[in-house]
Amino acid sequence: MIYTGVFQDKDGRYHFETHVATHDRRAAWHEVHAKRSYENTCLTMLIDGQVNVRTYEDVVDINEQ
Repeated sequence: MIYTGVFQDKDGRYHFETHVATHDRRAAWHEVHAKRSYENTCLTMLIDGQVNVRTYEDVVDINEQ
């Protein structure tokens, strides 16, 4: 099954990665965490499927604020 993992680093920045893992969600959590690209990040959410995740910074032009 395909999952999108939402990871957070120590500075509060989010990283989004897509991985293939087992259908068992508990086991998938551990698999996706083990496959993460940045070792010093924490898996905070596991989303079924491949999704485009956008943060506030991705959507709002900083100059608009």
